[in-house]
Amino acid sequence: MDVRFVETLLAAVDEGTLAAAARRQGITAAAAAQRIAALEAGLKVPLLVRDGRHMAATPDCEALLPDLRQMVALKAGLAGRLAQEQLGGRLRLGAVSTALSDYGPTVVQQLEAEAPAVELALIPGASEAVFRQFEAGGLDAALIVAPPFALPKTMQFDVLAKQPIGFVRSVGDGQGNDVPFLVYSRMSWGGAACWRALTSQVSAPQVRCEMDAVEIIAQMVEDGLGQAVLPRWQGLVKHHRDMQFVEITGAFREVGLLTWRRDARRPLVRLLRKTVGVENS
Repeated sequence: MDVRFVETLLAAVDEGTLAAAARRQGITAAAAAQRIAALEAGLKVPLLVRDGRHMAATPDCEALLPDLRQMVALKAGLAGRLAQEQLGGRLRLGAVSTALSDYGPTVVQQLEAEAPAVELALIPGASEAVFRQFEAGGLDAALIVAPPFALPKTMQFDVLAKQPIGFVRSVGDGQGNDVPFLVYSRMSWGGAACWRALTSQVSAPQVRCEMDAVEIIAQMVEDGLGQAVLPRWQGLVKHHRDMQFVEITGAFREVGLLTWRRDARRPLVRLLRKTVGVENS
């Protein structure tokens, strides 16, 4: 059975006329009618019936529609899988904002150079939200903070950076704990690690505000609005060179690449891994 003919039949059912189905398929109305006639001859049942000014599915066609739609969906899925194998198609990469700033430009440049046919979609978000989207199949890979739980064996997390956590202060700030803290959200995976580090040093920190936006916190610290305990990502060093960073011994935030183990040998995933600094086995 020619899947193109099935697509034409489904278009006729959805659009209600052969003319509209033909336009959707980019063929003539006569060609659309021929395709459906060929399906009817092969299946030995009528598939469409005129209902006033529109075409409608016959009872036999209605019974077949779920399987026919699945057939078309399978074809689309196979095409997408082949595109990925051939360094084509779409790559959906989720990332926390700091990882996006640290690795995003390199990923864009490398894919443009080595896989120009790939359509890259960069989707920012908090680590937990990005992880859930990846888990649900909405992302192909993710740059996130290390999950605070054991991953399923079907997933692989490769650490890209072990970022020291420490006090971040503007040059003019005092060194005492009486300076209020701008807190990296304790609900986030990275923020929870920073809060543990902070409370290991300060028993009752004075919190001025709390947010899941480390870049904004860093800017507020530089503007003299308080101090913070943050991981030292590349952007902190690059954009806030005049701020003080006092490392807290033994405190780190790990950032890495999350992928599916089943995808390990796919060329597009291998290229992504190489681009962000993960060795391919």
